[in-house]
Amino acid sequence: MIKKLALIDCNNFYASCERTFNPKLNGVPIVVLSNNDGCVIARSNEAKALGIPMGEPYFKMRDLAKANGVVVCSSNYALYGDMSNRVMRIIERYSPEQEVYSIDESFINLSGMSIDLIKYMQQLKKQVKNWTGIPVCVGMGRTKVLAKLANRVAKKYAKFNGVFDIDELPKARFNNLLKTVDVGDIWGLGSKSKIKLNALGLSNALEFCGANKSLIQSVLGVSAVRIQKELLGESCLALELLRPAKKQIVSSRSFGHSLVSFDEVNQALTCLARKAVNKLVVDHLGCLSMSVFIRTNPFSKKQAYVNFSKSIKFVNPLYSDRALLPVVSQLLRQIYQTQHQFYKGGIVLTRLVPRGAQYDLFGRVDKGTLTLDKASHKSLLSHVISANEIGNNRWLSNAEHRSPRYTTQWQELLLVE
Repeated sequence: MIKKLALIDCNNFYASCERTFNPKLNGVPIVVLSNNDGCVIARSNEAKALGIPMGEPYFKMRDLAKANGVVVCSSNYALYGDMSNRVMRIIERYSPEQEVYSIDESFINLSGMSIDLIKYMQQLKKQVKNWTGIPVCVGMGRTKVLAKLANRVAKKYAKFNGVFDIDELPKARFNNLLKTVDVGDIWGLGSKSKIKLNALGLSNALEFCGANKSLIQSVLGVSAVRIQKELLGESCLALELLRPAKKQIVSSRSFGHSLVSFDEVNQALTCLARKAVNKLVVDHLGCLSMSVFIRTNPFSKKQAYVNFSKSIKFVNPLYSDRALLPVVSQLLRQIYQTQHQFYKGGIVLTRLVPRGAQYDLFGRVDKGTLTLDKASHKSLLSHVISANEIGNNRWLSNAEHRSPRYTTQWQELLLVE
């Protein structure tokens, strides 16, 4: 059976989410900013054409944005995450095997399907657009790396109408395509690998494919050899149908304002801990240790940079807000100092284990204790907040340009007049 994979990638995903609920933004340059409206983390094609680079601090491009009618959006992760889930649920209808690779990318297995795959993927593309408003492109190939490259072609050339199968290219045209791909743009390599490959005289994907495998392995390791084989059509990277078990859960934030008082810092960390605990519940996990940290601004000229942290280990795994949230204040009191203005803080849950696990005298999991009924699961997501989560909210990120959370907040539903 000939293997066939497809990579479905949302086009300018963050910008497309904004446009879905505000069609007036179609054709308008858009940039999306990081937390606290700091730097550019996403751009529409129109913004890219203006030369606005990724990672550009907002204050540096503010005048350019104003002069060119660029719409500036604060990051709206609640909206983006929910829209991603909707897109991925549609994609999974088209294959029994799906790997959700990122918030806006998904691999699916099309091997053994005796149908017109171009039409089939055009149908997928149309359904995602009709049901969510998000445009996608599809790249197909025998391997993950080839599917990724095919997706790049599908996006670049309008004649393919967003769907391209790289396996259909004749050998000569395939080689010509590889010549146009910089080694730094090969999926799985990157800028550091590019420097090393350039030093070997390798500048494009075709030269990379023709290089000696032993030489590539000695310079970049075995993972680069797998990428080379994938480009040549030999599958080395399997679909990850199950997400790897989490090793830790981090919930951190740069605060909207520098925080001085204990109550302000405590509110911030307790609210962040709530988010971490909710992730524990959703993933059916418990934790055996917790850390809290607080930091001052490393770029401030008014005070020295300090980074305080404190950890605690638990005898048995904890997984509820009632058990974990009070610990936050206990740890914070041990590291908090009044003379500092804190810029960032967070919670780290580690030593994660399946929820409901109990341990014997040797610290081994008793596998007979890993069941949990649905009623218990629901009760873990408390609808009662702690007093420590109530305060002036000065810790919340600045988000002056955030759009409504149309799909996750009742009070922010789109109004049609």
